[in-house]
Amino acid sequence: MINGVNIIGPVFGEFGIGEDVRSLAKALLHLNIDINIIEYPKKGNFAKARYSLEEYCSNDFKHQINIFCIPIFEIFRFISEHGFSGFDNKFNIGYSPWELETWPSQFKFMTSYLDEVWASSSHTFNAYSKSLDTPVYHIPLVVEPFEQDDFTQLKYNSKIDQSKFNFLYVFDSNSTYARKNPHDVVKAFKKAFLKNSEASLVLKTMNYQFDDAQLNIDLKDASNITLINECLSRGELFALYKACDAYVSLHKAEGFGRTIAEAMLLQKPVIVSNYSGNTDFCTSNTAFLVEGKLQEIDAYAYHFWYQNKWFSSELDSAASQMLECFENRKLRSFRVRNAYELISESFSIESIARKIRLRLINI
Repeated sequence: MINGVNIIGPVFGEFGIGEDVRSLAKALLHLNIDINIIEYPKKGNFAKARYSLEEYCSNDFKHQINIFCIPIFEIFRFISEHGFSGFDNKFNIGYSPWELETWPSQFKFMTSYLDEVWASSSHTFNAYSKSLDTPVYHIPLVVEPFEQDDFTQLKYNSKIDQSKFNFLYVFDSNSTYARKNPHDVVKAFKKAFLKNSEASLVLKTMNYQFDDAQLNIDLKDASNITLINECLSRGELFALYKACDAYVSLHKAEGFGRTIAEAMLLQKPVIVSNYSGNTDFCTSNTAFLVEGKLQEIDAYAYHFWYQNKWFSSELDSAASQMLECFENRKLRSFRVRNAYELISESFSIESIARKIRLRLINI
């Protein structure tokens, strides 16, 4: 019998891991499992709305199972800041994102305090399994619509020309420009639509300090490219998805690819790198796949870069897929329909809750 679970993570964070924490909490509540949420770390962009989870928050480890919904190195930091009291006589799980090809073996000691690790995608599962001695299990993330259906209150309507076909890319600048790779999105868009006034590109980011010289050059004098640099509430973000016509991500690596899955759930066609976590749900039947190749990560371009690889998209492939999505309505509708069915069925709260329950009852 599962009496309860402590969840450790940035429950009110307005970024990907924050939504991971909230969706995990909802899945456990769906199973009628008592939860206790310990907010960590308390930094970054935080939600304007509190998502109705305050009543479950405390600073105490009330239950015998801990699920750390933060990166592995953040778990190690948590231990250094709070000591081992929360770990003693507990079953400790790291539900931890990871984007690169491998977890560096010299840092596998960071999981020595964990009893097992959950990976949200096949890509992350393979990366962890190659390097860690700790048992690893594949537990995908819940992808669900925003709690309300009214997305009419979009503050950026005046900036988004609804008469055009609008491509959207959502990324956090703190996740690094190198990995999120907005540069290639801009280049591919310009390559595909240089003389076409019927298409536009919306880049939605946050934490952008206008310190990336290449992106500043890319955006200069680009009248059909809109940059939004602001932390949006989840409702505002979903409204932005709805206001646009297609989603594009030429990332170099994703642990899961939540924004891609959310766009698919909202029945938007997606043009994406054919690599990493999103390939669990992005196939030739559900997405416009952009080809490329693996390459060594440039020195200091990303943490744990040494002897690691990630994906480099082919600009010709990206431009071709964007143009195909724009022009081929029949193919677009076919893939949108398949994508919606896959996400709504395989990544629903009911589906993922069943996987979580099966894992917890075996602990």
